[in-house]
Amino acid sequence: MGERPARLSLIWLIATTLVVIAFGVVTAGLWYAGLVLMASPGTQGVLPARAFAVYSMAGPVAAALGVLAGWVRVLMGRRASGLKWMIVIPIVWLIGLLGWLAVVNALCGGQFDCRV
Repeated sequence: MGERPARLSLIWLIATTLVVIAFGVVTAGLWYAGLVLMASPGTQGVLPARAFAVYSMAGPVAAALGVLAGWVRVLMGRRASGLKWMIVIPIVWLIGLLGWLAVVNALCGGQFDCRV
């Protein structure tokens, strides 16, 4: 009976790893949008637009950090903590991205430069 819970937690870790890797692949699609935003003529010298472009392109990095931190915690003997870190890091990045968009829409009328 002692092996079954360990196997189930390992299955959860592997499934979570696959989901987070899929999240990283999906957010890699924001690379093109970020590059277009950085290269567009209207964003030359607009620091908030460039910062948003860089932050939006960091989705795959957040996913990789989540998987890496999670498996490091698992190898340290803390499976539940590893599972949490795998999920928390990409979710924090996503909440930051959505929050940034919400603030820009609420305060600046959808423009990245509120001075316009």
